[in-house]
Amino acid sequence: MSKRWLPLGAIGLSVVLWSMAYVLSGWALATASPAVLSVSRFAIALIVLVPLAARRRHFVRTLRDPRTILLGLTGVTLYYSFANIGLLFTTPGTAALVVSLLPVLTAIAAVVMISERLTRRTLVGLVLATIGVGLVAASGFRFDLGVVLNIVALASYAIYTVLLRRHGDRDDGPDALVLATATGVWGTALMLPWLGWEVAVGSAAVPTDGRGILSILALALIVTAPTLVLFNYGAERVPAAISGVATAAIPALGYGFALLLGEPLDPVKALGGAVALFGVLIATLAQPDVEPSPPGTGLPEPADLAPEVRADDPAR
Repeated sequence: MSKRWLPLGAIGLSVVLWSMAYVLSGWALATASPAVLSVSRFAIALIVLVPLAARRRHFVRTLRDPRTILLGLTGVTLYYSFANIGLLFTTPGTAALVVSLLPVLTAIAAVVMISERLTRRTLVGLVLATIGVGLVAASGFRFDLGVVLNIVALASYAIYTVLLRRHGDRDDGPDALVLATATGVWGTALMLPWLGWEVAVGSAAVPTDGRGILSILALALIVTAPTLVLFNYGAERVPAAISGVATAAIPALGYGFALLLGEPLDPVKALGGAVALFGVLIATLAQPDVEPSPPGTGLPEPADLAPEVRADDPAR
């Protein structure tokens, strides 16, 4: 039974970490350019992830898989590019509130792309989560270009979440660390032309203050690297709509962090956060079909962690 809840726990922890990213990204963008921020946070994260993933089975094969390229494009390149550019035109708080659309976008993508059937509890949780984040947003939301760009980013991430679920149904799929790392490699590579464009036009800028540098390091090592692996592990094993509903906790958690940092209590926001979290609990805790280890995608046994040494090994 404990293994049955591991995927939900992984998604929950990734959501908690994700809710910290908007403030950290805002601090970094005070002196850094969007492409420098996006590429550097993933490059640093990959310094940690690649040596670990390279020791596991199927890493090279996963890198060569066109489906991994699509995951990198939707879940890394498009999402982080549009989200970070959007932060130049809106506040981190507003960007965090826009995440309220992600559960709806993910549910729609799941129905359209993989004909996923939404259970009654999932629909109830989705409605409550949407109402809750709407209340949170009511006291501090504003519509601007940054909001539009973040909506585009979220639509891309919704597609990525559904693709992860489809990937989890493969009988020969890699484990979560391998898939997350390979996705990050391709997503970072596809962002390099954007970084090159910033350099060419003279808009590239590295952080010049200690807070900006520490923010990028925190984004890379505390947020990006763990979240890539945790969210991939969970999203492969639960219905895509459930993964989407779980993200409704991000605005509520973000507001909770703001309260801890001294922001005055707003009763409407507090009520909205509570309703959103209640919706998340209804959708996730009552979900009976969580798969702790779909065929071919479970974490490998210790014996499988040895480096690949044969160039003609078919697993490569």
